[in-house]
Amino acid sequence: MQPTPYTPSTNFAQDERANVGGRSTVRTDRVDAEFDAIEVSISDIERNLALIQRDDGKLLDALVEPYNLSATTKAFVQATKWNARGLWATLTAYAVNDMVDVSGASYICAVAHVSGNFAADYAAGKWQVFVTANNAAAQAFAPTATISSTNTQAAVVEVDAAARAASLPALSAFYGGF
Repeated sequence: MQPTPYTPSTNFAQDERANVGGRSTVRTDRVDAEFDAIEVSISDIERNLALIQRDDGKLLDALVEPYNLSATTKAFVQATKWNARGLWATLTAYAVNDMVDVSGASYICAVAHVSGNFAADYAAGKWQVFVTANNAAAQAFAPTATISSTNTQAAVVEVDAAARAASLPALSAFYGGF
């Protein structure tokens, strides 16, 4: 059920002019202004709530998009609809709705095919990302002139090791040697 709209029922300034409550020390015009502002806010909230909630308190139909789903909900969908195939493998026949893991991310087969190169198959639209990897080791990193790693976690480790090695002579001199 949607909330009952708020409508101020008392005009305090008018009551003061009519001396309804006796002598007033309150600036009733400001009290009325505050209640008017509250009415505007509550009305805005009611309108926004009606955009997402049915009268029975449940979410409106067709409101939630796949990208809104939590990891738990995605896992449930995986367990009930998708055919979990495990790690992606080359030269494997995949059917629509097969789900594979690639570097910690989950992908759904959108076009039945025999796998070749995952990156090429993905670029050709044969796979759709379902859950992205959420760890640094699964995030690609383009090697540079001074960093040879190909994922973010390895690059951080490489930079940290280089920074530590560069600071050892300074630390050794500061502490009188190790």
